[in-house]
Amino acid sequence: MHVFGGLSIDEWGSVVAILGGIGAFIALIVKMTSIMNRLESSIDALNTTLNNLVNDNHDLKIRLNHIEDRFEEHIGEAKVRNQKIKALEHEVFGRSKGE
Repeated sequence: MHVFGGLSIDEWGSVVAILGGIGAFIALIVKMTSIMNRLESSIDALNTTLNNLVNDNHDLKIRLNHIEDRFEEHIGEAKVRNQKIKALEHEVFGRSKGE
């Protein structure tokens, strides 16, 4: 049996296997940490995008409400103009028929 550094070949094999397992475990932890960091970054980017969409939607609702208000104002103004036109037509045509 060969002994090196106070350990036999079988014992050195066990040490190497244990260190290899620990190294693989550390590598797995580093890889999982990297994946988790990328996932967290992706989730943050998605959250930012969703917040921007919500803000854009809110801004669009405000603009739409403003446009609806202006449209209703125009409808009201058009009704008043139409009433004035009808009154003028009645006045003009009523006078011309009566004369």
